[in-house]
Amino acid sequence: MHPEAAGRTSALDAVTREIIALAVSATNGCRYCVNSHTAAVRKLGLSVEVLGEVLAIVALFNSTNALADGYQIEPDVLPPL
Repeated sequence: MHPEAAGRTSALDAVTREIIALAVSATNGCRYCVNSHTAAVRKLGLSVEVLGEVLAIVALFNSTNALADGYQIEPDVLPPL
């Protein structure tokens, strides 16, 4: 989670890594991790407005993913090999 602490670099900045961790934690329903990663992104300067947008995107994709899975929709776009 913190490659800089081990002397490594990451292609993702710290805020992006914390946003991903927050999104996964919210999806998994882990209150401890949601609180921890929310505190971390706020400490890194993420505004309350942006935090709200992040959580809205998480909620949107959780809903649309559940619908797509329920309807068994086949992907029409695939990532390149």
